[in-house]
Amino acid sequence: MKERFAKLLLGEDMSRSGKGVCTAITISNSIANLYATVFGQNLRLEPLNSEKRAKWKREMDCLLSVCDCIVEFIPTTSQNLRDGTALEIMTSRPRADIYINLPALRKLDTMLIEILDSFQDREFR
Repeated sequence: MKERFAKLLLGEDMSRSGKGVCTAITISNSIANLYATVFGQNLRLEPLNSEKRAKWKREMDCLLSVCDCIVEFIPTTSQNLRDGTALEIMTSRPRADIYINLPALRKLDTMLIEILDSFQDREFR
């Protein structure tokens, strides 16, 4: 698990030579591969069986947990020391693109599972 997490964060560049791809592309490719493995054999519009659902949930949680580590530092407050030196206190927050897009991705993931669950009546065989 540690190796997989490191590959996602480093853009699959374990040699640290700088020849990897950006983390967003790595995560996107991983989600596409996960989709192919979970839904590749799904030939009917029907609810996911519990095994595939658990695999999808587990893998998506793992992939999206990487986004918690992609942060930027922003100044929140400044503090003046007794000698007159001003210090800025920095805090971390999710990078702007992740902060904006991750909730939408989670919502789409939930919608996908809900839509598949809604296919209870198997009229399209």
